[in-house]
Amino acid sequence: MGKMFVVFAVYPEDVGDIPHIEKALRGLKEGEFREVKKEPVAFGMELIKAAYLLPDKVEGVLEALESAIKAISGVSNVEVAGMTLV
Repeated sequence: MGKMFVVFAVYPEDVGDIPHIEKALRGLKEGEFREVKKEPVAFGMELIKAAYLLPDKVEGVLEALESAIKAISGVSNVEVAGMTLV
């Protein structure tokens, strides 16, 4: 079974929520955490890029991880920023 490398763009509601969100992203059990980075968006706002490894042949794993990220307090929006097979 192969794996997918998935990068999510996570938009915080407030810049002050970023440390809490980063810690929560590292602790999610729905995927194998790889890395987290902050990227400037505009006017002092930042988004978080979080990368995970997921099994590619298991149905619903991507949606489960996306839902878990959306459930973190302080998260405004989540979208898949990139995906590739490894």
